[in-house]
Amino acid sequence: MDYIELIEEVRAELLQVVNQRCDDMIQMYQNGDPYNRSEITHRECCLGRSSPSMLKGKRPVSVTFASGETIETPTWKKAVQTILKHCNGQKDMHERLMQLRGKVFGRQRTILGKDPAGMDVPIQIDKDLYFEAKFDTEALLTMMEKKVLEPVGYDFSGIVIQYTEKKPAISESLKSVQGEGREEMPEEEQSGGMTLS
Repeated sequence: MDYIELIEEVRAELLQVVNQRCDDMIQMYQNGDPYNRSEITHRECCLGRSSPSMLKGKRPVSVTFASGETIETPTWKKAVQTILKHCNGQKDMHERLMQLRGKVFGRQRTILGKDPAGMDVPIQIDKDLYFEAKFDTEALLTMMEKKVLEPVGYDFSGIVIQYTEKKPAISESLKSVQGEGREEMPEEEQSGGMTLS
């Protein structure tokens, strides 16, 4: 894929998120509902088209493969395990993964190996096939993509990860700002005056 084409796809995804959020705010305003950003919103991203750094602080919900099969994945480790097992489920990919194990290393540990010994947080992909998962979200997804899936030639561009993100409520933000100012005032002065709510 062309680098500029990839950037344009990321731009389109980001614009879609911004437009959806603005449409939601307008609709809530028109309905007379206060805009509460603390509600959990579901989002999705295409693996390989979005930067893994965008998923930091998010919680995975499920993984959907190009075939339409969707599997629930409550953690990033489970999401990675699901994707690697799907890859391993194809005969030619299984053979390539088995040839690759023991040859993929991080700074201090084996990333893809035959034995969980020597790994801090191994996740089992198959008999005698383990992946090191002791990484933060960004590093975990990057290791999977760059060190395993790309070298074996697995096409992961059609994989969609659904995730949730929780945004702080506007009223919570105002309370925290109010709280900062109140902490510096003597207690008798805090009871009087106007408050925002």
